[in-house]
Amino acid sequence: MGNIDLSIKFKDLTFRNPIIPGASDIIMDEMGVIKCIEQGVGGIVTKSFTSGPWRTKAQPYHFNYRIFGKGLENNWISRGGFHPFKSEMAAEKLIPAMARLCKNEGIPLIISIANGANVEEWVMDAKRFEQAGADMLELNFSCPVAGQDESFGKALGQNVSLTKEIIMSIKNSVKIPISPKLSISWDPFAPHIRGFVEAGADCLTAQNTPIGMLIDVEEEVPFGIFGVGGYQMGRSLLPMSISRVVETRGLTNLPLIASGGVWTSTDAIMYLLIGCSLVEVVGAIFKNGIKHFGEIIKGIEEWMKRKGYNSIEDFKGKVYGLARKAVSPELIHMELPFPMPREKSSSIIPQVDMEQCLLCGRCENFCLNGVFIVDKTNNIVNVNHENRCWGCGDCIGWCPADAIKLINKETNEVVWDNHGLARPYRPENWKD
Repeated sequence: MGNIDLSIKFKDLTFRNPIIPGASDIIMDEMGVIKCIEQGVGGIVTKSFTSGPWRTKAQPYHFNYRIFGKGLENNWISRGGFHPFKSEMAAEKLIPAMARLCKNEGIPLIISIANGANVEEWVMDAKRFEQAGADMLELNFSCPVAGQDESFGKALGQNVSLTKEIIMSIKNSVKIPISPKLSISWDPFAPHIRGFVEAGADCLTAQNTPIGMLIDVEEEVPFGIFGVGGYQMGRSLLPMSISRVVETRGLTNLPLIASGGVWTSTDAIMYLLIGCSLVEVVGAIFKNGIKHFGEIIKGIEEWMKRKGYNSIEDFKGKVYGLARKAVSPELIHMELPFPMPREKSSSIIPQVDMEQCLLCGRCENFCLNGVFIVDKTNNIVNVNHENRCWGCGDCIGWCPADAIKLINKETNEVVWDNHGLARPYRPENWKD
């Protein structure tokens, strides 16, 4: 196998690898650019600049959910605003130095901009940043904080006719590519995708975070900061974001820049496998530090070596075809109506590997139908599946020792072991 090529090319731009910082406090000035370059990122995305309001924020503005326990330790709410420099000042004082750093390193510079309903402001900022050295523009139509103002952020983005006008006006004014940033909160969102494509967008950034809030029940107040809003950040966004990206791909062939919930190299690879060209990382950097960029990039390269891939293009989009499929009786073998266990015993049942089993009793506790009985005296788990088991697979996921798998009781074939696709959903088992 030859050398690993991590580079990504689109719209006459070459990114040395698909990992880039998302628009955030990571890139506020030249120092942020230098730190990211040292970690080998593929390109740079700045904090959002604006000619409008919201160039301020109260302190503190990051509130981690760790104290709420397991499941929330990698999530938090952020109430940050846009870059404190107005666009005009940024184009004069900040961007030229950032552009030189990126040019010397051979990586693209993407400037994120966010404005209100004034189309001319968007056009003026786009021109300013192109002249200052930007290689690409990300149009932030989706800021959840500014979205509380109907003429700004995600609320502005809901206005498809206005955002189309902004995109078309910018495209008529600059030569560099533009990528509107979507909101995961838009629903329905298909009109936005189609509108942005019709207006001439070169690619799409999918997507900005939703709003979030928790309540401190001991203090009996909102946690950290009041008001519904802010950036709900963390790895818990990953499944929702990936599914939305798959839906987005079904509506357009434009290149996609993924953003949302990336914590590890595995997370980034997921986005690449469904066809994204670039992957923005933000939350993991706030927790693990700037060096985490390098760790994610290294992890992708090691995975490619193990899999025998020489380039990103060798596997980009490989999983999309399966990911976009819908489970239906026309495709997957299933009984209609679904048989109740008391009427007909399930042909799919759990099997416990007693060599791996910890006898912890978790399966007995969580099974709503009483399928498992843990006998610690005789070191065995009895499986009473007849007229009880629904074949749901829940036990496989919750077992801490991976000691349970689902089998077909007639053939003894493994149906689900918590890896890959469960047997009924594999293409070889689809209906003809």
